[in-house]
Amino acid sequence: MLTIKTKLPTKNLPIRRVLAKLFQSYIYTAIDDKEHQGYKHPNGKVFKAMNFKIAYIDNEIHAKFVALDKENEKKLAEYTLYNQLKLGEIHLTNTSIGVTERDSKITSPMRVGGFVNANIQDGKRGKKKIHLEPKSDKFQEIIHKNTLEKYEALFGKPYQGKLKIKLIEQKPKERIFHYSKGVIKAWFGVYEIEGDEDILHMILDTGMGANCMKGVGFVEFVKPKVKKEEKKDEFSPQAI
Repeated sequence: MLTIKTKLPTKNLPIRRVLAKLFQSYIYTAIDDKEHQGYKHPNGKVFKAMNFKIAYIDNEIHAKFVALDKENEKKLAEYTLYNQLKLGEIHLTNTSIGVTERDSKITSPMRVGGFVNANIQDGKRGKKKIHLEPKSDKFQEIIHKNTLEKYEALFGKPYQGKLKIKLIEQKPKERIFHYSKGVIKAWFGVYEIEGDEDILHMILDTGMGANCMKGVGFVEFVKPKVKKEEKKDEFSPQAI
């Protein structure tokens, strides 16, 4: 996983609504066209083998990028180091790139958290989409099916192992993500996922749900919450 941190030449530039689109375009400039085109499932859906998240804080941009093929992480890092990070016409300064190894931490079940999007068409309003909350049955059905379809598209074969995606927690307030002229609504959720090592790798390296190359779907390891009773017991005389 690449972690990119950079500074804008001035504060409060009005780029929040286009930031994900600009960073997506930059990624596609640095890597092979095949990754831009994506991988098609037999049903016609196209999936991407990478994922990112990006945030604008004061005059800094913080981004994380992952790819199923680690060579693409290397290509983006090298391209950025040699050409500097450029988003549209904005040249960025003091860019730093870090590399984080996550493979050794992958065990089943794994617990991850992130803003995952699933949506359905609003039949009454034509092209308008209804964004679903993670706690809904339809959301969970879509995410499970989407993950299996992505696996088949990226690996060229159906997934034969066990896959269980369980919602542990959902934040009550949604977040609005902007991409080009559209918006994507997603809720932060914590998920416990059981599966074979290759599909767990895929989820971490390509994200979950829809719009994974539009700034959502990025999931990371989260630690289980420690209950107050457990904290108390940890420091009790009996526990020493």
